[in-house]
Amino acid sequence: MILSRDSIKELINERKLKILPYNESAIGAIGIDLHLGNMALNPDTGEEIELDEFHLSLDEFLIGNTKERVEIPGNLVARIVPRSSIARLGVLVTFGADILPPNYSGKPILTIRNLSKKPVLLKSGLAMCQIIFEQVDKTVEGYKSRYDHQKPEISKI
Repeated sequence: MILSRDSIKELINERKLKILPYNESAIGAIGIDLHLGNMALNPDTGEEIELDEFHLSLDEFLIGNTKERVEIPGNLVARIVPRSSIARLGVLVTFGADILPPNYSGKPILTIRNLSKKPVLLKSGLAMCQIIFEQVDKTVEGYKSRYDHQKPEISKI
């Protein structure tokens, strides 16, 4: 079951779900807008990129994260989905790194690729995606990741 705006607000008010910084106006009918952080990583070159005003070229791939830190309780799972306004520019925001497990704590990772034939301007603070929450049938204990979820990191495979 996907949680509604009222259920999300209730969990945030009860401090069971944390989105920091939290802006109530970012809550939609079934999710919360998340914003692009200030740094990205080009995994092909290893270059760290500041996202003050960055033009993402055709077929360029970046790993970024959100400005917001998210803490999810053991009875929820979250999905990161692109905002349609970003998708209409030809930008993929997630392709495979879109599920946050129960007890997740960190800044969600965004895998960003430009499929358009023209550059797309990325700026820190841009609303790139939404986070949607679903209930898990039983509370899950413990989640351990090999990544620290604080900044973009290349694959450890």
